Amino acid sequence: MAPERVDRGRLRADLRALIAECAPDLDGDLADHSPLITSGVIESTALLQMALWVEEQIGGKVDITAFDLVAQWDSIAAILDFVERHAPAAVGPGARAR
Repeated sequence: MAPERVDRGRLRADLRALIAECAPDLDGDLADHSPLITSGVIESTALLQMALWVEEQIGGKVDITAFDLVAQWDSIAAILDFVERHAPAAVGPGARAR
């Protein structure tokens, strides 16, 4: 039996909720490829909250100084891709990363 994949739909909903909490003045629906960092939607404090969220999803620490945040986290799609690349293979719907 193959390991289950990360539930991208659930992660997307959770990430959108976090962004809405971090940027309450955001107007309208944010598309998956809308810029977050370069547009100023997400600022330093929100980036730290997103880093904590990513750590929870992948079950490990993320050194946000070790990579280019704009290149890898500037959109919802990019953050989800990052989580999928770093998440344990056995994480699936309803499961949590360890």
